[in-house]
Amino acid sequence: MAGSRRRSRRHWPDYLLARQKGGSLYYYWKHPVSKREYGLGYDFAEAAAQAREANAALAAERAPKARLIDRIKGRDSNTVSAWLDVFEGILNRRTGKKGRERSPNTIKTDRARLKILREHFDDKLITNVTTRDCADLLEKLQEKGQARQAQSIRSFMVDCFNEAITSGWLDLGKNPAGIVKTVTPIVKRARLNLQQFNRILERAKTNSEAWMETALMLAILSGQRVGDIAAMQFSDVRPDEHDRIFLHVIQDKEGHPIRIPLALGLPQWPGTTIGSVIERARKRGIVGAKHICHHQVSVGFAKAGAIVSAAALSKNFTKLLREEFNEEEILQQWPGKTPPTFHEIRSLAKSLYEEIGVNTMTLLGHKSPDVAAIYADKRGEWWTVELPKKAAS
Repeated sequence: MAGSRRRSRRHWPDYLLARQKGGSLYYYWKHPVSKREYGLGYDFAEAAAQAREANAALAAERAPKARLIDRIKGRDSNTVSAWLDVFEGILNRRTGKKGRERSPNTIKTDRARLKILREHFDDKLITNVTTRDCADLLEKLQEKGQARQAQSIRSFMVDCFNEAITSGWLDLGKNPAGIVKTVTPIVKRARLNLQQFNRILERAKTNSEAWMETALMLAILSGQRVGDIAAMQFSDVRPDEHDRIFLHVIQDKEGHPIRIPLALGLPQWPGTTIGSVIERARKRGIVGAKHICHHQVSVGFAKAGAIVSAAALSKNFTKLLREEFNEEEILQQWPGKTPPTFHEIRSLAKSLYEEIGVNTMTLLGHKSPDVAAIYADKRGEWWTVELPKKAAS
């Protein structure tokens, strides 16, 4: 009897099972990897058809070779990895905002995103990539607590596969990432208050090179982003058309051209201005150094006088914070949140300057309907930050 049962199942689809249930055979399909079983009912013909359909889909996903239709269309070597090589070239030919060259940070970010896609999709045929494949990548990132990274990667995948459609690697309307749900990150990073900033600043004076103190003071007094702080050069201090001396900043992120008066400062540091911070950096720095924040001794590949990168500033800020605040204090100071990064100095500067009447929309280069209209009207002209009335008078 057993032999007869085995012979009768010889031509069953793979992974199709049957068990007695209610006096009849009930059919199941068992996933070969997850081992999960799916009920298919009592009708053998219907169960067998569904099992064959599932097996075909599974084989298409796992097949190392292209399907016949891909071979006919000449797409049997069109792997995701091969397409990403092409897409990288497309990215390199793109221009940045307002026709400018793409910034080094943007190029670095794109390379990191390409690496993530290469590792996830590997040599899978691009025509076999499914929405589930794309969703799996985002889920992995979110499980690691990288919600913002997942949000960024989703947009990058949509762009990547749209370009593949334009280039004929995918059929029209076949973008597998297009309907993946948008990731909405929850902001968990804590803000930085004045007392916390001052503790990190004092720590920098004793536990870091002089460029870190310079960077912290430039950040709090100018309100600029870490990339803009790193890029500041001594030559950016120059006169305008009326011979008034300003620090000139072209913001890396938005490209806003901003002129900041050297006399700008905060009452929390009496006698200290942007101008005095820059002058102090010049006097104690390396003769001939171009950047205000520069290495004063050779470190690794960085030579004395070379620029201190934005990554180094951010990393050193986190190091100082961890040195100044022990684990218990971190939990007390920022309960349930990630400790602040260098970027949070910008938010603190905004709050402090608003208290004394400085137009922070201009200083920080933020957009609002009114300010955006002004930027559009200025057509690339410099936006000048005005001193608060007390300081100006």
